[in-house]
Amino acid sequence: MAELFLQISVSLDTYIEDAHGNIDWMTSDLSFDRIATATLQSIDGMIFGRKAHALLAEFWPTAGDRLDASADLVAQARLMNSLPKYVLTTGDEQTGWTNSHAIRVGDVPRLKNEATRPLAVFAGAAAAQALLAAGLIDEVRLVQYPLLLGSGTPLFTRDGVRRDLRLLGSEQLASGAVLLRYRVRSRH
Repeated sequence: MAELFLQISVSLDTYIEDAHGNIDWMTSDLSFDRIATATLQSIDGMIFGRKAHALLAEFWPTAGDRLDASADLVAQARLMNSLPKYVLTTGDEQTGWTNSHAIRVGDVPRLKNEATRPLAVFAGAAAAQALLAAGLIDEVRLVQYPLLLGSGTPLFTRDGVRRDLRLLGSEQLASGAVLLRYRVRSRH
């Protein structure tokens, strides 16, 4: 059975977007490109929330064709477009992006069982929270930026449920952001 990890950018106070829905505070960091490329090379598929999927479907199909595209961006675009993409939805979702499939949270155990390499969650807050609440996420990877937004869309809900994590490692990026990797401990 493959593992499922959540990888997402957050502020120090764990918001994924500011109070206006902006993510312009996430700096471009070329030192993260090699990590992003290696991550995409190591997975069997990606899970997105509906909004995240729609936004990324606008960018990635032509991202590698840009004249100023780095080798990492070209490789990432190829992988983003070819890897299976699963869109978490509660309704009928029109995916449109190549190799995209609408799924429900209940489908994720089957996907984990069928995969031979890890699956990545590159989702919005609602999808990440649903998968975490269902106990399906094995690892949390936070790209944490050194700023406090004060308000916005929180990554984690205040649902009263304790979830124990164990730090697996950290890596400081050139921008000052830190990639933190945590194992989600089972509470059985």
